[in-house]
Order: sequence, then C-alpha cells, then structure tokens
Amino acid sequence: MKNNETIIKVENLTKVFKLPHERYSTMKQHFVNIFKPKSVEKLKALDSVSFKVKKGEFFGIIGPNGSGKSTLLKILAQIYQPTAGKIEVNGSISPFIELGVGFNPELSARDNVFLNAAILGLSKKETEERFEEIIKFSELEEFVDQKLKNFSSGMQVRLAFSIAVQAQADILLVDEVLAVGDAAFQQKCFGVFQQLKKKKKTIIFVSHDLGTIEDFCDQVLLINKGKLKFVGSPQQAVLEYLKSNTIESNRQKAEEIAQRKEGKTKIIKALCQDASGNTKEIFEFGEDIVTYFEIKNLEPGQINFGVSIHRLDGVYCFGVNTFLDDQKIKMGSSKISVRFKSPKLLPGSYYLVAAIFGDKKERMIDFQDRIAYFKIHGTATGGGVTYIDHDWSYS
Repeated sequence: MKNNETIIKVENLTKVFKLPHERYSTMKQHFVNIFKPKSVEKLKALDSVSFKVKKGEFFGIIGPNGSGKSTLLKILAQIYQPTAGKIEVNGSISPFIELGVGFNPELSARDNVFLNAAILGLSKKETEERFEEIIKFSELEEFVDQKLKNFSSGMQVRLAFSIAVQAQADILLVDEVLAVGDAAFQQKCFGVFQQLKKKKKTIIFVSHDLGTIEDFCDQVLLINKGKLKFVGSPQQAVLEYLKSNTIESNRQKAEEIAQRKEGKTKIIKALCQDASGNTKEIFEFGEDIVTYFEIKNLEPGQINFGVSIHRLDGVYCFGVNTFLDDQKIKMGSSKISVRFKSPKLLPGSYYLVAAIFGDKKERMIDFQDRIAYFKIHGTATGGGVTYIDHDWSYS
C-alpha cells in the first residue's frame, strides 16, 4: 500500500536575489563611493512555487538551465532562506548538492573520509565501522593513502558520494552530482537510491537526464523561469518540458524566417496527429502516427523531403524520404504528411527530424532537428527500440 504521509510541504515559495550593479574590490573604491547610492537589480529565482512530497517518494525536478532548480534544493537544504513562502519538512535532510565540501586536498583519502563523515554528523566509531564499506563502494582501494589533490574530479565525487550515502537522513537532496561519474558507478548509485527508497527514504532528484527521470521518479516537478509549470507523472512532466522547448525553438525559428529572404524554402510547422487528423502527443503502442508538416515556398520538381524518428537519447529509429520512396512532390504543395502505420516502437519519448534537400542529398535546403516530440504509452516489454513478436519454447 502506498504511503500518503506528506514529508515536505512547500507553499508559495519565493526567492529574490539582489544583484548589485557596482562591485568594489579595493578599500579605496569603498571609501570614495561610501555615500554613493548603490543600485541593485532584483532577480526572482523562484516565484510562488507550491508542491508536496510524500514519504518514500522519488521526486524529480526538471527544467532548463537557470530555471531555479538548484535554488529550490538549496532552500530545502537551508543553505538559502526564502524571501517569502512557507516550508514544512517532517524529517532530517542530507544534501547531495555539493559533494566534497570540506575535503582537504593535502590530506589522504583515508583522512578525508573521517573529516567529511564528521561534517555529516557521523561519530569516529561509526566511521571506523563503515570505513571499509565506504572505500569499497568508491572503488578507490588502491588510492586510499594518496593525497586528494592527485585525484580526478570523478574520483573525488565517488569518494564524496560513498561517504554521504552513509548519513542516516530521512530525505536525500540530489543535484546532478553524479554527472561526472562513469556509467557503471552511476548505476551503483541508483541501486543505492532504490535500496533507500525501499527503506522509505525520500529522494529529491534534480537532473537533465530525462530518461533517468522517467525511469526512477514517482512524481516530477517542472519549473521554468522560477515558476511552477507542472507537477505530476514523470511521463507527462517530460512531455510538457519537451513541448515548452519546442515552442521556444519554433519562436526562434519564426524570427529567423522573418529576417531571411521571402523566397527561402523552409519548414515552418511540424506536429503529430492520429489517424483522424487530431493533433496528438501521446500514442498507444501500435497506434498509427501521422507526422504533419507545413512548408514555406516549397519548390516542386527537384526538391525532396524526409522525416526520421529518434528516441529521446538520440538513437535513430527509422527514417523515410521522397527520394528513396520514389515520390514526387505535387505542384503547389505546402503541406506534407507521412503516416507511420502501426509502429512497434517501445514505450518512451521520441522526437522528429525533418529535412528538405535537392535532387542530390548533398544539397541541403533546410534541416530541422527535434522539430516535434511524441510519446509512446503502453505495456510492451523488451529492450532496444522496437517490439518484435516472439515465442518461447523449452525441451
């Protein structure tokens, strides 16, 4: 049975930073300008953000750079104080925000384990009991007596994470700290998170890795320019994020088109539809997907058009074009549709790439990457990109 106990409650959280226009670096500058009024610019990093996190949830936070994600985490960790709003936290917090804070580069890894563990509140006895486990998890057995200044950034993060995970807190705040770790170590870390989740620990996770967000999170918050845009299922949150990126990209493309010559052939609109022509973003597994495009100043004859489907991580899934299919674009056409019949794409997020090219592929006229997004929903299982019907037999 799912736990409905609220462990974090945030109401109308606002954070405003005051950024001075003048910066004085010497005593003389301070003295000369002592009576000069200082002008400041106010930056609203968070604007009336409200949400709840339940005990034992893996709660994701996504958004573009500068949207306020890290500011939000630092307020939860009590590193920053909010300008306005209310926060209720019913448990202890361990921030994985800036791992390695307090490390001394002149000391060995061994000494830094005890130093950092003490900062996290572990006693010397507790650290001694867990020391071997910490070093083993970090995979730094051969370097335990080496000075930290000789470690790479990845090695330092591995050591810091291995220490921090020993903190016996109810809530873990994780801010993209595993980005420098290798893939194998990241998987070990997520394994730890899953174990902590089973123990009813709550994890607040900020990441740009949307695939990981979808795989691990129970609920996701989307924030942009300090404002809450969505809170709900990981799949819908990721889709809303991708849609917002597409809208912004299309706006920029429209501005570019306006600045160019009127005669330029250009893809000006792209979206996905169902078989009835309704605009759609979430399709059931095996459902027809119609990709629809509007073209400005499309020249018939020696012009070709192509569209390809890519998984969110960039994996190329399938592509078609008029050249390979021996199709001729009709005179006066300004709209092109391609219907993908019963695609067996596995559930997940995908994007479209579209291109207009000449009679030879080398003559590229327009190329639009990630021009539209869609999501496949369903229960099909398996690895890779597509589902293939199969039977098992035993003898």
